[in-house]
Amino acid sequence: MHKCVLFFITLGSAWLTGCVNLRSVEMFSNSTLTTVQQGATLPATFSSVYRNRTQTDSLDRHPFAKTPVIGINFTDRVRQDSFRSYRLADSLTLAGRNLIQSYFQTLHNLSATGKSFVPVQLQSPSFENYLQNSRIKLSADEVIAFNRIVNTIASAATSTYRRQKLVAFLENSYPDMQRLLAVEILAYNRLADVIAISREQQYNSYKNRLIRDPKLAYSEKYDLAQQWIKTASTIEQTRQTVLTYVKSLRTIQVGYDELYRQRRELKHREILLSLSTYVATLNQLQTDLEQLKPVYGRLYP
Repeated sequence: MHKCVLFFITLGSAWLTGCVNLRSVEMFSNSTLTTVQQGATLPATFSSVYRNRTQTDSLDRHPFAKTPVIGINFTDRVRQDSFRSYRLADSLTLAGRNLIQSYFQTLHNLSATGKSFVPVQLQSPSFENYLQNSRIKLSADEVIAFNRIVNTIASAATSTYRRQKLVAFLENSYPDMQRLLAVEILAYNRLADVIAISREQQYNSYKNRLIRDPKLAYSEKYDLAQQWIKTASTIEQTRQTVLTYVKSLRTIQVGYDELYRQRRELKHREILLSLSTYVATLNQLQTDLEQLKPVYGRLYP
C-alpha cells in the first residue's frame, strides 16, 4: 500500500513539474504573440514614409519632385517602381508577421495549461458503477478520489505526449523559423533606416527654405525652425518605436534559440528560469511600445 501511495505521489510530482515547464513555454508563446501583434500598430510603414515624403516634396520650393525617398534622381517611371518596392516591403513584413503569429499560436496550443488545457478523462458512469458495486466497497467520495488519481495519470501521459509533439514540431521547423525571424528583423531595421533618411531629407528641405528664400521675415524663420524641431522629434520617436520593435524581435529570436536548445529538457526547471527572463524582457518592451504610441498625431515618450 505504501509503495502504491509513493508511486502516485511521485507520478503526481512529475506531472506537476511537466505542467510547470509546459506553462513556461506557453507564457513565452503568449508574450511573443502579444509582441508580434504590436507590429500592426507601429506608427510608420515603408509606404507611409514614401507617401509623406513625396507629399511634402510637392509642396516645397526645392525641386524634390525628382528625388524619390531613397535619395537618388530617377525618372517618373522608376519613381513609381521604387514605390512598388516599398509596397512589396510592407507586404513582406505583413506576411512574416502573420506567419510568426501562426507559428507561436501552434506552440501555445501544444503547451497550453490551466483552463485552456483539458486532460484525457478516463472516468465514466460505468467505471464508477464498477467501483461502487465491486467487492471492495467505496464511498462516493472515495470514487471521486480514485478518479482524480486516474486522471492525474492520464494528464501525465497527455503532458508527455504533448512534450513529444512539441519537440518534433521544434525540430522540424527551427531552421525555417530562424530564417523568417532574421528576415523580419532585417526588414524592420531597414524601415528604421528609411525613416532616418526621411528625416535628413526633411531637414534639407527646411534648411533650403531658410537659406534660399530672401522674402522670409525673421519671425517666419523662427516659426519654421520651431516647426522643424517638432517634426524632427516626431520622426526620431517614430524611428525609436520601430527600433524598440526590432529589439522585441531579437528577444524573441534569442528566446526561441533557448527553447530549441533545451527542447529535450522540457521536464527540467532550467527552461522555466531561462524562458522567464525572455518573457520579462518582452513584457518590458511591450510597455515601451505602448508608451511610444501616437496620440493626436504626435508621439509621446
